[in-house]
Amino acid sequence: MASGQTSRHPAGDRLLRAGAVVTVIGLICTLIAMLPLIIPDLTLPSAWWFLSMITGVGLAMVILGLAVAARSRRR
Repeated sequence: MASGQTSRHPAGDRLLRAGAVVTVIGLICTLIAMLPLIIPDLTLPSAWWFLSMITGVGLAMVILGLAVAARSRRR
């Protein structure tokens, strides 16, 4: 076992979980940002479009966490 790691939390696990949370939050923001397409009278600030872009950041975090976990298992 590598120093600083326990068997309960493999390498990349925290990054995977954080990426999943960020992705879900981004998807919710994306759904909210799309509401004006369904409800034409609704106007939202443009910040919702920016917040919906964190979906990609979350997906990148998940992919990075998978890469870290795979690399740690390889050793």
